[in-house]
Amino acid sequence: MKEVLDMKKNQICWSLVCNITYAQTVKWFDSSFMDLKLDLILPKHKEDRTKYPLLIWLCGGAFQSVDKEVWIPQWTEFARNGIIFASVEYRTANEAPFPAALEDVKAAIRFLKANADKYAIDTEKIYVAGESAGGCLASLVGVYGKNSRYDVGNYLSFDSSVQGIIDFYGVVDFINIEFEENSTMDLVKKNFFLDNNQKVWEEASAYKHVDEETPPFIILHGAQDELVPIEQSDRMYAALKEHNIPVQYYVLKNCGHGADEFYQNDILSIINKFVRNSQK
Repeated sequence: MKEVLDMKKNQICWSLVCNITYAQTVKWFDSSFMDLKLDLILPKHKEDRTKYPLLIWLCGGAFQSVDKEVWIPQWTEFARNGIIFASVEYRTANEAPFPAALEDVKAAIRFLKANADKYAIDTEKIYVAGESAGGCLASLVGVYGKNSRYDVGNYLSFDSSVQGIIDFYGVVDFINIEFEENSTMDLVKKNFFLDNNQKVWEEASAYKHVDEETPPFIILHGAQDELVPIEQSDRMYAALKEHNIPVQYYVLKNCGHGADEFYQNDILSIINKFVRNSQK
């Protein structure tokens, strides 16, 4: 069979670009260095200079493990809807304690802003989402975006503020939470901070730092979460409401930590609408 098609281009093509170095940090006893990487799904052709919203994703893993590639198939949907997607790795607790992971994510945001023309990013439409440990970091980015306290490294002429945060069941209060001895979350708390310091716990508790400059939030949490108590998200929701920050809070009944129900099309549609229409 031979057929001549008069095909029209009605959608753009997208490319996956892996292992872009966004920062370099010291590693072995401050004697060697490690590259911090991110992956991007972005338009294949950028000649028309069109700029696109950016959604940054932070993988969870109890601050013990991060895999920036594993979620890419799930989030390709956003590229098909005209949203650039970035998956960012960050240092885990065994590599460096708090605030290293937060410094890494803020460095990635500054890198992407500095290279916005190269990657066709609209710097006025940048959003950060994360699950579990990644949700904790996303929330911290939200409350510390314009605060330079944890901005270290390159591209310091750019701030790390963003236009919105999507927090999937992240810890936002390390002060008023007790975990079973030697449980996963107890080890997270010990490894993430390496000391029993109330002041450091407060610095890492996002709900304590919400103010009038905090961007809009989406919060998602399972009613049956056995790892991160739902009271964590309740507390963040209350803090955002107290400061009149726009927030959408979705509780998924009968769902535990990291359940597949969080990543169904109905939830993705909520996030897509948030990224496209969110404004304070």
